[in-house]
Amino acid sequence: MNNNLARYQIDIQKNNLDQNQIQKLKANLENKNNEVNNIKQNNENSNELEKEAEKFTAIFLEKMFSAMKKSLPEEKMFDGGYAEDVFSDMLTREYSQMAGKQGVLGELNRALVNQLKDS
Repeated sequence: MNNNLARYQIDIQKNNLDQNQIQKLKANLENKNNEVNNIKQNNENSNELEKEAEKFTAIFLEKMFSAMKKSLPEEKMFDGGYAEDVFSDMLTREYSQMAGKQGVLGELNRALVNQLKDS
């Protein structure tokens, strides 16, 4: 009888140890899950910051291209007039957006992203 009681007590202790281990594993798993979620959120925020930095760079380039265009002698591509001015402005905007997406001023993009991350 004492032998059975000892075995029963040992089984209870093992079960308690198993329950404690399970609880610790659950807590560790929950912590890891939280870390993964934080990393995903940081990546999403970083991607959003990079997109906004590209937009800012595109605006900067558009202003720079417009200033450069004003310094050139006035040559018309077509017949001139209002339509050509609108087309020329749209073309400049498109060039600047393409340059912003391609990372022509990659250092500016990285500096903007780093500064925005810190704030």
